[in-house]
Amino acid sequence: MTTIYLYIIMVLHKGDDFMIDKIKHEPSEFPRLLNRSITYLHREKMRYMNSQLKEYNLYGAMYTILNYVSQNPGTSQDAIVSNMNIDKCTIARRTKKLEDLGYLFRKVSETDRRQNNLFLTEKGEELIPIIRKHLKKWSEGILADLTEEEEETLVSLLEKVVETCHNNDEL
Repeated sequence: MTTIYLYIIMVLHKGDDFMIDKIKHEPSEFPRLLNRSITYLHREKMRYMNSQLKEYNLYGAMYTILNYVSQNPGTSQDAIVSNMNIDKCTIARRTKKLEDLGYLFRKVSETDRRQNNLFLTEKGEELIPIIRKHLKKWSEGILADLTEEEEETLVSLLEKVVETCHNNDEL
């Protein structure tokens, strides 16, 4: 297990010999560094995407909602909540804003009149390739110094951690 921890930290803090050395001697540093690394990557991605999509008045989770609706036309807000792990209020506010901006529209569900299905407008469809281009650029940029094997190992280890988190009722 320690090898896995060291590997993740070496990948996330490549070239930072001080931090790697510290983890080898103080394994208790790992959780803090892992959390810091994940938080840093998340914030930097949000900052990057916000700056790239500013001209379209998109911020926060708005681009992820559009991307999700693009992949799941007719989805509901509840499906977005459960699949993206974002709270209901945020999804409600963001979908309303996306509707006001003309990127998506709601249609009352034929099977449940209380529920709305979400669809992209033509304007929203035109934005999807732009969003995906920036997501691809971000991913390629942060992974540029990793070999293909390192990328596969990193993803595999992170998936394992996510699965453990998902299956642990105490977390």
